[in-house]
Amino acid sequence: MHVLIAGCGDVGGVLAGALVDDGHVVYGLKRDTSTLPDGVRPFAADLLKPETLSGLPADIDRLVFMPTPASRDLAAYADVFIHGWNNLWCGLKQVPVRTLLVSSTAVFGESKGGWVNEETVPGPTGFNGRALLEMERLAARCTDRLVTVRISGIYGPGRERLIRQAASPGLEVQQSPPFYTNRIHRDDAAAALQHLLYLENTQSLYLATDDMPAPRYEVLSWLAREQGVPPPIGVALENASCGKRVSNRRLRQSGFGLTYPDYRSGYGAVLRQRQ
Repeated sequence: MHVLIAGCGDVGGVLAGALVDDGHVVYGLKRDTSTLPDGVRPFAADLLKPETLSGLPADIDRLVFMPTPASRDLAAYADVFIHGWNNLWCGLKQVPVRTLLVSSTAVFGESKGGWVNEETVPGPTGFNGRALLEMERLAARCTDRLVTVRISGIYGPGRERLIRQAASPGLEVQQSPPFYTNRIHRDDAAAALQHLLYLENTQSLYLATDDMPAPRYEVLSWLAREQGVPPPIGVALENASCGKRVSNRRLRQSGFGLTYPDYRSGYGAVLRQRQ
């Protein structure tokens, strides 16, 4: 395979390294290519500057589109996910045999703690989910060889916001009603993308998350105990959102195995690495 990873950052770098180890040719596209793993062929470009994409390699037969917005606002999301996609697609020399489009479970609007899966109709309430859903629809009009992967909250080395938050003194967290959260370790997110690149017969949509949606209060309390600090203060809120629970059944049934199936195993590994 000749794979282009457009937006070869944290997760993309792990994926790229694994693909190189398996003997594939991997191009890593990003503005600063100095941090790419060994063996990844650098392609320095800016998705918002079409002229930098004119020299894309002609032999790309697999595409992974997973850029990162410059900031967390609607303009930045629209820029990279909509304009960036258009610019990249126009710069390709051929239609890839398979394109993995990395999206997010933020496209779902469920807020009562219910389960969502690939059959759930999206209903994003935030600008991020709306921009990503527009990207999904745009990409689907460009190619019928598309596999969209909606990933839940990614954590891992360097993605330790919840760990730091759990150690904050006096932290108040919604305990009742429970607010469900969904997550996946960075390495499992990369492995899921690798699995879907290799999988012979794919469906058009997968949700990538671990096996255990969990209340945010429960996760933060566990992280506090593991760090030897008092748990957060649980608060009850009337008419509060309860979030959603994301099912990974389709991905699991395709043969994918998680290294970190729940937050305890995943965050436990991160905490051990910090010591």
